Amino acid sequence: MRDRNGDNKMAGKLLVPIDLVQESSWRKALPQAFALAGATAADVTIMTVVPEIMAGLDWRYSIRGETGGSEELKIDDLLQRARARLQEIGVDYAPEDVEFDLIARYGTVYEEILNVADELPATQIVMAAHRPSLSDYLIGPNTARVVRHATCSVQVVRD
Repeated sequence: MRDRNGDNKMAGKLLVPIDLVQESSWRKALPQAFALAGATAADVTIMTVVPEIMAGLDWRYSIRGETGGSEELKIDDLLQRARARLQEIGVDYAPEDVEFDLIARYGTVYEEILNVADELPATQIVMAAHRPSLSDYLIGPNTARVVRHATCSVQVVRD
């Protein structure tokens, strides 16, 4: 949709939060976001959140791509490694010559997603849904919280 000047009125900012531990969080959401961005000339920002609970082995291994060592990592180091992993994933999924931004945060997952959405400001959040597991019931489903509290539209991509 274009205005009288020929500018794309749909252009905006798409936020794609992913979990570096769960490939299912980006496998369908990123292609969907890039397709939407191509159709609307929107900017894409891929983000992840290093959870406060973290320091867990699964998260460290997903960043490092290895299963060795258990030394403590500083939050800044984790965020730097998370950004590097986001870059790898983004390059794998972005169409050729399409640029995207990266954000890695530390904190409560859904709160940080909502904070970044407000800061950009995002016109839409594109994120994956997955089947609930026990941890979702104990911690709370982040997707549901984002959908309930976001000030922009949220597109939930099902696996």
